[in-house]
Amino acid sequence: MFITIYGKKIWYEIYGAECHDTLLYLHGGPGASCLDFVNQAKALSENMKVVILDQLGVLRSEAIAENESYSMEYQIEMLEEMRKSLGIEKWNILGHSYGGMLAVLYAYAYPNSIQKIILECPSLWFEDSARATAEYLSEHIHSLNDPQAVKLCEKIKSADYLDKTEAVWDLSALLGYVTDMELRFYLHSISLEEYERNMDTSDIADEMWSKGERHLMKLLEAQPAPADPLQKRVMMTDNLLSLIPKLTAPILLINGRYDPACTKNQIEYIINHAQNVKQAVFEDSGHFPRIEEAKKYTSVILRFLDHA
Repeated sequence: MFITIYGKKIWYEIYGAECHDTLLYLHGGPGASCLDFVNQAKALSENMKVVILDQLGVLRSEAIAENESYSMEYQIEMLEEMRKSLGIEKWNILGHSYGGMLAVLYAYAYPNSIQKIILECPSLWFEDSARATAEYLSEHIHSLNDPQAVKLCEKIKSADYLDKTEAVWDLSALLGYVTDMELRFYLHSISLEEYERNMDTSDIADEMWSKGERHLMKLLEAQPAPADPLQKRVMMTDNLLSLIPKLTAPILLINGRYDPACTKNQIEYIINHAQNVKQAVFEDSGHFPRIEEAKKYTSVILRFLDHA
């Protein structure tokens, strides 16, 4: 179904509509969609209301126009308007990967709208995640015997990027060399085919997927300077770890033991600097614990949200 926010059509779905407590799921990518969270939404909806959505410019939601500005701040403003439109007083938020950035930013901007925060394999500092991912892929890249791929991999592992957007394009290019699809998608205990079986894409046309590229491009565009010179536009290439100590809501950090994107540096920072944090390590998972260890994941979420 669709909801119109600021004149834009946003695709969303609600599971467990009759329940009172609400969980909002924020997908990663950028541009990945909420398709692969549906099974968890169904499992969790036995105990709570679960709201999932495709962010503006992603898959089933309205595309971002070529001349339209878009930012992370705009996205969280849309989320707050959505909360009001749905008549939800407060909700819990769950952000996966890049969605973790949105969750942290939203919780910082609207603390009174939040009950609890769940960060699933968050990437809160892209450059750090890119370095760790290059290290994770290094053995495979070297095995390809492609000098250009090796050179790029070594660059990412050691570079101190002045232009932070360059790290995004470099990592994207490096992933293009990867021939092992389980490595490419940061999977550990399941195959790509098993991962894909968790998504119903029967109603998804190719042109819907293509919208995601502009979504990413808009996030990386230089934004107009804010009216207040003391403010700064938040970019997906920024290090958002500094917001963690400022969050007052309880945090659950979920990480897969074999996930390269949620790095050791970021995990340690969150554990050591959050005001109120619990950690759940999924020992047989990469970047998608909700799929690789689905039953444990459901149980951990329900326990944290006091529904066990």
